[in-house]
Amino acid sequence: MTDETEGLSPDDAFTLLANQTRIKIIRALGEVSTPGAPEALAFSELRRRADISGSGRFNYHLGKLVGEFVEETESGYRLNYAGIRVYQAIKAGTFTDRVRREPFELDDDCHVCGASQEAAYLDGTFRVRCADDDCGATFYRYFCPPSSLTDRERAGVLRAANERLQREIASMAKGVCPWCSGRMTSRVLPTDAEMPLRDNPAIEHRVLHACETCDGSVYTRLGGLLVTHPAVVAFYHDHAIDVTRRHIWSLPFAASDERTTVTSEDPWRATVRIDCGDDTLRIRLDDDPSVVETARV
Repeated sequence: MTDETEGLSPDDAFTLLANQTRIKIIRALGEVSTPGAPEALAFSELRRRADISGSGRFNYHLGKLVGEFVEETESGYRLNYAGIRVYQAIKAGTFTDRVRREPFELDDDCHVCGASQEAAYLDGTFRVRCADDDCGATFYRYFCPPSSLTDRERAGVLRAANERLQREIASMAKGVCPWCSGRMTSRVLPTDAEMPLRDNPAIEHRVLHACETCDGSVYTRLGGLLVTHPAVVAFYHDHAIDVTRRHIWSLPFAASDERTTVTSEDPWRATVRIDCGDDTLRIRLDDDPSVVETARV
């Protein structure tokens, strides 16, 4: 059991941060922090680094932050966990930067019609879709912070987006929310369920992941959950391929449902076929969805 204490309301927390002097204090502390070990600054040094005139004014605003975003130690003041996350959001431009990447062609082909795939980034969303508007297949749409595109060439953008996608989908598959680490539940949705992009020809079997703590939710396709599964990683490794370094939208079993087959309705079971060279791996899943059986054929 863990002890819980009453914290700030969301309204109070954001109101507390809506002050230029307090943001300057958080910036000053964040700039001297090292990963995993926030550095403490004495009162006078913190005031100097924050460039705030007037000891009384500085003391007032620092006092408002202590206990919420800043902790006081014997050696001075330092950011606590909440303060670190605020500083990271400021540096990453998560809430302030606006970045756009016009669509650019990828080396991978559309898994539906064979045309080229294209990637784009707009309003915080990274998207990979078929370049042919008549096809309309979208393979991945996912939030990526603006920092994932800053000062990166196209290869770096794709690498950052792919790493984020694979890491966070793997976390969802294990029942852990990738945003708050709360408990995440997952379930396979009926093929006739109402949902966004219902007419997407690349998607038939969707999984809804929902966090019980932060209310975050996202859809993934069934095959996308398997990229980091040990059986899949080992299968590709036996063919001298590190599948976790492949772009998830380039993998047919993870980017479309053409290799997913429902084999039973009661109980619900589906099989995902994964091909590599002349070999095939078949993975059977239930509607949790959990892997219930793997077989190489």
